Amino acid sequence: MSRKPGNRCPPRILDAILRTKRTAEGCAWGHTLDNFFCAKPPASASGTAGKEEEYSWTDVWTTSVLHGPADEGSISREPAMRARKPWPVLKIPRRGGDSVPALGDVDPGSDHENDGPDSALSTGELAPCYERGELATRDADPFQIDTFPKLEEFVPPEYLPDALCVHDPDHRVSGIEPTEDIVYYRRVFPAQNSGAGETATPERSGSRRVGHLYLTRQSRVGCGHHSNVYRASFRLPAPLETDSGGFVAVVAKVAVPRREAREHLDHEAATYQSFPSHLAQEFCGYALVPNVKYPVPVSAVVPKFFGYYVPEHGAGDIAGPSPILLLEECGSPVDPTNLSQDSKAECFSLFLRLHLSGFLQKSAFKKNILVQPGPLTVHPSQRSLETPGFRIIDFGRAVRRPPVGNQKDWLDEKESEVRDVQKVLRIPRYSMS
Repeated sequence: MSRKPGNRCPPRILDAILRTKRTAEGCAWGHTLDNFFCAKPPASASGTAGKEEEYSWTDVWTTSVLHGPADEGSISREPAMRARKPWPVLKIPRRGGDSVPALGDVDPGSDHENDGPDSALSTGELAPCYERGELATRDADPFQIDTFPKLEEFVPPEYLPDALCVHDPDHRVSGIEPTEDIVYYRRVFPAQNSGAGETATPERSGSRRVGHLYLTRQSRVGCGHHSNVYRASFRLPAPLETDSGGFVAVVAKVAVPRREAREHLDHEAATYQSFPSHLAQEFCGYALVPNVKYPVPVSAVVPKFFGYYVPEHGAGDIAGPSPILLLEECGSPVDPTNLSQDSKAECFSLFLRLHLSGFLQKSAFKKNILVQPGPLTVHPSQRSLETPGFRIIDFGRAVRRPPVGNQKDWLDEKESEVRDVQKVLRIPRYSMS
């Protein structure tokens, strides 16, 4: 909540602010837009009617500010904030008594009013993924990337490959010297410190889970001074299954053969590894993000991270193959001239929530703000740009807030990035706050 400079917040109002429901970044949260109110504190809130002007500020409040999260009444019927699931592609065979991650289940409700806990599906049910028969799995060509569904679900680290076999006939990962058609990689991030436990036995080569990645020249979807980005087909190791022969589509980012480019990719991978998990998750409801004057959806800020892999031989050698960063595919760059005011506010809020989480992106260009049809909770055939989803990408220059000491430089850079984002999105400087 914001207030005019020089006004003091009454203790009663301050107490209400402190007890409101909040997102992981600390923003006031409400389940639907009906849970937000434009409110002006009554004169009695300041103690005496004569001092009303001292507190004459107007704010947007949430239901939990007005009632408190533990009070009886309407607030007790407001569901809790929860992460929402993308339409499922991955499946794990269910076996009696096994405890498995919540993969393969449809989101309990795509509409806000259906987000209550009683509507959740049983984790023992397998969700309907893509219709069987869309692909003849035995004859699936892994280089026909457009035939595979996008991987949009969170994959627990223990199910990611420890080793990656990269099929690269066009030498997309080559350094200064040409590479072989098949290059072998090992996983750096997430760290290999967990196993599949008792849920299933993963596919292994020796002692490692092995995945397969397929790159082609034609599948390039982006390029820059330091890297090239490809849409790639990705085969996760068992026990994960799909109805497309086990293949999904992801984004693979590789560095050009320069030392600075390799350092940028290393830094970006470390940044994705350090992001709190909530930045890559969509949540039900809306949030009041500081410097945005009305509620915005609590959407994911960044793509999901599927691992950082380096060559088994010659890692760090510019002459050798590039490391590979695997991410969720999140659409195409925005055109600010075609964005509605609500969409601009949502894009702007993503940067503000990134800042609240302690990170600066440091490369605020429209090519680094992506849009895709949504919502992701429904089958891809039902998605539309009328309900878009947005993400921020490219963290090769990202800066993390220092934990202690003088933070003036970081705060100055944050204000500079806010102005840069407003300029990119064509937002008048004071129109959102």
